[in-house]
Amino acid sequence: MDDPNKDPFLLALDRVVRGRAKDKQLSLSDLAKQLGPHYRMFSYWLDGQRKFPADLLPKLCLALENYELLDLLEHQVGRVAYPLPKIDKLPKIEDVRAVQGLVKEVGEALQSLAKTLEDGIVEKHELEETVPQLEDVIRECARLKHWLYEHYEADHSVKLRSGPDERKPYRLSSQPTERG
Repeated sequence: MDDPNKDPFLLALDRVVRGRAKDKQLSLSDLAKQLGPHYRMFSYWLDGQRKFPADLLPKLCLALENYELLDLLEHQVGRVAYPLPKIDKLPKIEDVRAVQGLVKEVGEALQSLAKTLEDGIVEKHELEETVPQLEDVIRECARLKHWLYEHYEADHSVKLRSGPDERKPYRLSSQPTERG
C-alpha cells in the first residue's frame, strides 16, 4: 500500500513508469538503459529511496509517451503546458477550419462556464464537466498561437523586406515559451 506521507511525485513516478513500461512491453532495465543511469539507481528512484533528477524527466516522458509526471509538477506550481503542434505545411482551408473549431470550442466552454456559475455554487459534477472544456480551449489557443508564429516565420523567411519603413520580421525565438 502507498505511504500517505510519501511525496506525491514519487508515488506517481512509480505508478506511471511501471504501468507504461508494462503497456509498452518494456522492461525497467531497458528503460533505464534508454535514459542512461544504471538500473540500480533507476530502481532507487522508483522505490522513492532517492529523488528523481529533473533533467531526466523530459526524456522519461518521451520514452514512455506519457506526460502525467510533467502535468503533476505543473499543477503543483499552478501552470499548464501543452505540446506544440508539428507543422509541415499549412493549407489555407485547414487554417480556417482550425480557427472555426477553436471558436466553436470557446463557445461551448463559455456556455458550460455560464451554466456552472448560474446558481452561484460550483458542484463537483459541474467542475468535472467545465474544467476539461476550459483546458481544451487553453490548449487549442496555445496551439493556434504557436501556429501563428510559425506561419509568420514561414511567410517572412521567403520575403525579404527592404526600405526605411519596413520593420524586421518577427522572430519566434524572442517570444516567451508556452510555459513562460
